[in-house]
Amino acid sequence: MDLENNNNQEQIPEEQEEQEELSKIEAITGIFTEPGNTFESINKVSKNYWLLPMIITIVLGLITSFLFFSDSEIAEKVMDKQTKKAREKMEENVKSGKMSQEQANDALEKTEKFMNPNSLFFKLIGYIGSAIGNIVLLFILSLIYLIFLKIMKAQFTYLNLLNVIGLAMVISGIGGLLNIVLSILTGDLSTLSLGLILKASSVGEEFHGFLNKIDIISIWFYIIISIGLVKIGKIKPAVSYVTVFSIWIIIYLGLTVFLFGNY
Repeated sequence: MDLENNNNQEQIPEEQEEQEELSKIEAITGIFTEPGNTFESINKVSKNYWLLPMIITIVLGLITSFLFFSDSEIAEKVMDKQTKKAREKMEENVKSGKMSQEQANDALEKTEKFMNPNSLFFKLIGYIGSAIGNIVLLFILSLIYLIFLKIMKAQFTYLNLLNVIGLAMVISGIGGLLNIVLSILTGDLSTLSLGLILKASSVGEEFHGFLNKIDIISIWFYIIISIGLVKIGKIKPAVSYVTVFSIWIIIYLGLTVFLFGNY
């Protein structure tokens, strides 16, 4: 009799654990409602939680690209800025003797042709880039945070690291969609940031681009990742937040703003 009671008691915790295992939909909604508890729950099981959120993120990215190309005013403004940067670069190369004026004109003509927002080729590149870009970002961030957690000697699984970033990227996808809707409403590419208040004409193109990158959605995205690393790696919150936001500012913002342009 006692042995039977012990077996029943052993089965109860197992049943409770099964009940506590989150579904993929619960995990996705959980990052908005209870991110800490959500990441703590998924850390207890070995389950793929990142694939569905990535599919959702890619779909949101494709919708964002569609809205971008559908608004000719926004698309042309962005392309004009990129063409202007290319023209300035060509002029510098001509002055420094790196290329002749004829070569610069030829290169600029090809650039303008390629960056025509109305061309089918450019739109295809945009849609494909939107899909692949999210996948690339997932694995780049996972590699960076993998190195960080290894340095911290954290005990974690790579699957749960992917789960943290994949789930958080739903926020990024929603943010991209909100930003393009905001851009359509304002008539210029905008984000939920100080860039809405401080215009490029007053603070300069480079700094304005920097401000646009520090938007509310991006901050929220990296807060969620910081919480996730704390839960799956059992590291101190302060260390996680400082590292995640330092990486974002130094690497991501630095490269996108100063090497690849404002947008």
